Amino acid sequence: MAGFSCFVFIVFISRCYSLRSSYTAAVVNYLHIYADYPKELFKENVEQYVNLMRNASREYADIIVFPEYGLVDLYTIYSAVDKNITELEKYSSYIPEPSEKVVPCEDSKYQKYEQQLVEISCAARIHAIYTVINLPEKAINKDTGEMEFYNTNAILDKSGTVIAKFRKINLSEEPFFEPGTEIVTFTTDFNVTFGIFTCFDLLFQYPALDILSGTNVTDIIFPTAWYSKTPFIQGLSIQHGYAKSKGVNMLVSALQEPDNSDGGSAIYLSDGSIAEAFITNKRESRVLIHDVPIVKTRAPSTCETFNKTIKKSSQKEEFRDIDNFPLKRDTTTGYIYESLGKRGKTLTRVCTDNEDFCCIFNITVDNSSVPKPDYGHRITIYKGLTSYGSKILGGIRVCALVACLNETEESCGFRTNTSHKSAKFKSIEIQAVVDITNDTHNQPSTLKADLTPVSDYVYCETMISESKMKIKMAITSPQDSLVTFGIYGRMYGLDALQEDIAAATALPVEKGVLNL
Repeated sequence: MAGFSCFVFIVFISRCYSLRSSYTAAVVNYLHIYADYPKELFKENVEQYVNLMRNASREYADIIVFPEYGLVDLYTIYSAVDKNITELEKYSSYIPEPSEKVVPCEDSKYQKYEQQLVEISCAARIHAIYTVINLPEKAINKDTGEMEFYNTNAILDKSGTVIAKFRKINLSEEPFFEPGTEIVTFTTDFNVTFGIFTCFDLLFQYPALDILSGTNVTDIIFPTAWYSKTPFIQGLSIQHGYAKSKGVNMLVSALQEPDNSDGGSAIYLSDGSIAEAFITNKRESRVLIHDVPIVKTRAPSTCETFNKTIKKSSQKEEFRDIDNFPLKRDTTTGYIYESLGKRGKTLTRVCTDNEDFCCIFNITVDNSSVPKPDYGHRITIYKGLTSYGSKILGGIRVCALVACLNETEESCGFRTNTSHKSAKFKSIEIQAVVDITNDTHNQPSTLKADLTPVSDYVYCETMISESKMKIKMAITSPQDSLVTFGIYGRMYGLDALQEDIAAATALPVEKGVLNL
């Protein structure tokens, strides 16, 4: 009878999990603790991780995500490698293959696995929480017998078992790591299938798009140490654009290093809303916790909701000292700029020579809101190459409204301060017509002066023929303090190495403006 009761209880618990409508996620905006020696470095940071896991568990979090380079910082790795590549072994861990179903916590004498992995495995078991950490991985190459290193995310389940690991595929200024080759997904006991990739991977088709092709992934985990740049690749902005355009829940955990333009963590929902977002210039860690709806399938990016207002974001207004957060500016050589209409209304159409890329802007400004704004805005259009770090050129196409600090084009694309007075936009509608190909991706790009994305707008994609697609986005409530609002498209087929192309050049553009 006791055995039967136990069976019924297990069935009851399993059914409860299967009927859940949401799970609780925790993402960490983490300030790394520096130390001179590996043992001290891991001791300090693992202690912080375990404390944060305990706190998240008390809030009934099902999963917690830590950032890229949270346990071992990039500066320390460079310093070690400068001495000798073998020094990197001291900062790296062997990570078991998920198929082995290893619980590192059971290696109490650290015979196979390093202390940092063992202790976090034990904490995941104690607090019964799925845990995602990023750390340098060391592995023996089976063909050469040599030691290799990877930038790896390890995923542990509630028993502390390593159930998945993802090796970063697209490396940025990380010559000491080998690139990963495999897309990774995993399914939890609360019936959510996650995909995972790291930082720079977001900008590339493999894995950021391919992970959604032919899989039942509905949620994305994204550990990052993102170097933010305005106007189009600020961290929170580009992450929200990806989540909104692909209809996925997205858990973003960022390294908090404001001196390097790093920081900004968030929880984005599949309906395009922002559940939580946090960015600050303060040197502090912060955990964001929020319930995330469980979705059975990804939401399509259609125009069915174009005339509906997306629900308001619940993000907390705690963006302290944000005006002092240092930001880099992206290269905008070759961009075409147009002024807004002087009477408050602007209608603009721009196309490339062969009309495979067209942008239409319909903008209304409330000139009575701020008689003399501290900064202005211009329309910008570009199709060509842009620099992603020192080695890679990425193909992009852009239609956007951007802030400009003064009357010059050179001042456009820089961030503005929250205290500056801005014009209020009563309406903004942007349309682009593009070719349908397998090697392109389009998403919204929005940013406000407080360095958070715009939440009140719609974005949709519709086929207008077998070969053409229309992209449309528009605000659903008046907006001020805008830094960026537009469409950011990736053209992966144009990607190239810096060493192969001496300079990035824009494709020829025809432009016409009608001011109303």
